[in-house]
Amino acid sequence: MQTDPKSLSNALNDAAKYFKLTENIQKGDVLLLFEKIVGPNIAKFANAKMFIKGVLVLEVESSSWKNELFLMREEIREKINQHFKTEVVKQIRII
Repeated sequence: MQTDPKSLSNALNDAAKYFKLTENIQKGDVLLLFEKIVGPNIAKFANAKMFIKGVLVLEVESSSWKNELFLMREEIREKINQHFKTEVVKQIRII
């Protein structure tokens, strides 16, 4: 029996798919990679607080930035989904 060698990354991805963990991993990555995906200018004023059932909750300190991010929420959602190449974020809520 011959097996092809796999990289550790491929083996972990296969295990995540097998155990149906891919979606949960992506959810955690949304919070961890938020600043990298949206950029430091937005991340300076918005903190990705939680991500539950497709809803990303952003915490903002000032009402002016709350309004600004409310207008940008669709653009931010699209950026995140493009990064993951799937619709991970369905809605953004700003508090």
